Amino acid sequence: MKKYYIKTYGCQMNISDSRKMADILDGAGYEEIRISENQGIRAIRELEQCDIIVVNTCTVRANAENKGLWFAKSLKHHKEKNPNLKIIFCGCIVEDKKNEITKLLPHVDLFIPPNSSEKLEEFLVFSPSIEKRGGNRAERGGGEFVTIMHGCNNFCSYCIVPYVRGREKSRTPEEILEEIRILGNQGIREITLLGQNVNSYKYGFAKLLHMIEKTIEGEIRGLERIRFLTSHPKDMSDDIIDAVADLPHLCEHIHLPIQHGDDEILKAMNRGYTVDDYKRIAEKIRNKIKGVAITTDMIIGFPGETEKHFSNSVGRIREFAFDQVVTTIYSPRSKTAAAKMENQVPEEIKKERLQRIMKVTDAMALEQNKKLVGTTQEILNGRTRTNKIVKSNLKGQPGNVTITSARSYILYGGTTNDTRK
Repeated sequence: MKKYYIKTYGCQMNISDSRKMADILDGAGYEEIRISENQGIRAIRELEQCDIIVVNTCTVRANAENKGLWFAKSLKHHKEKNPNLKIIFCGCIVEDKKNEITKLLPHVDLFIPPNSSEKLEEFLVFSPSIEKRGGNRAERGGGEFVTIMHGCNNFCSYCIVPYVRGREKSRTPEEILEEIRILGNQGIREITLLGQNVNSYKYGFAKLLHMIEKTIEGEIRGLERIRFLTSHPKDMSDDIIDAVADLPHLCEHIHLPIQHGDDEILKAMNRGYTVDDYKRIAEKIRNKIKGVAITTDMIIGFPGETEKHFSNSVGRIREFAFDQVVTTIYSPRSKTAAAKMENQVPEEIKKERLQRIMKVTDAMALEQNKKLVGTTQEILNGRTRTNKIVKSNLKGQPGNVTITSARSYILYGGTTNDTRK
């Protein structure tokens, strides 16, 4: 059997795109090779067995872009040893820098921009239906992504997504429900709905959540959890909050990126809300959704960020008691307004601030996790309903775990007598 390997860098949207390509390759009769980061020489030998290697990278952040390009360049010697090897390079970077990367990676056989998986089907001269795809989805784990929309209309000044993924395009509820039915019938127990801003879903996001709940209750046995990513604060409506509070399959976890804790910087970012606006939304979420976990993103070193601006971000982490904060250093992206701004913050200052803020985020995450010690949590795919990682003796099986100790980003516990099969 022919073999393939997919290496993915970037966000959940990229992971979802990679899984779609894996479905296409599975349906075409290829076998996936899994390679872990620490396999060393064995990893090289595994790559040498491949007929197709796919590199799916991102250009939203420089780190993912650089890693993807480095890995793709490293494949040149594999191509020289095996001229029949097909190398495919895809992701947002293809849309953003195609002329550059085609010169940089002359050994690549196919470049695929975002939302264009049909190009892989054309390349393989094979086009399986979704029912025929994903024969090993359940083997990859009990969770899957379902993309409900592509693109973004917000044009935050630092973000390249609208330029590389285009304007918002929503899939119809019928398409989404059909994919969820198929996944449920394949044994998937947890689904994460994906979009750059799911709250602006064209046909009404809260309405879609109710439709999904009704479909699960009436037609799908075994599908236990629904999550969603990502939400924009300015579009987080009461009916969405109510849906998470009321619908039993919706998990009590909302990822709500604040991006900065200072109004002046938020305005320069073109985020469309103030810190007080965010505070009101967070308070509504906590008041309506029992036991909810709120996680967020925060950018460090945006152009013009002073020590005072930075201190305000640190203060917001303490004030809002986030369960987790994903902190990233600002990196200029071509075509964006922020890349042209004056007062770019020096790299050494960005890195120093990142180290300082990470100490605060780690301490806050530990404080939140300690609150769960002594409680019993429902575990699926190694996570609580609030998306916290749990190490226990379940060994990947679903069940109930009593939390015995906590670290910043991991909980530990033992199973109770009530273990689900």
